[in-house]
Amino acid sequence: MEQIAEGLDIDVSSQRKGNCGRKPKDINLEQIPTIPLNRRSTIRSLAWQLGCSPTTLHRKFML
Repeated sequence: MEQIAEGLDIDVSSQRKGNCGRKPKDINLEQIPTIPLNRRSTIRSLAWQLGCSPTTLHRKFML
């Protein structure tokens, strides 16, 4: 309202830049060799063993 009263351009940029949105998931990929091979044969079973979702694990592998 102050900017309108002064006749200035209205600034609508977010004050939370860089501090909003989902926080990154911390997945310890160093645990993978300790999991038995029959428990990590698919992304779904490996994700369950690591305690994360399959989508999160797939995105981590794609990076």
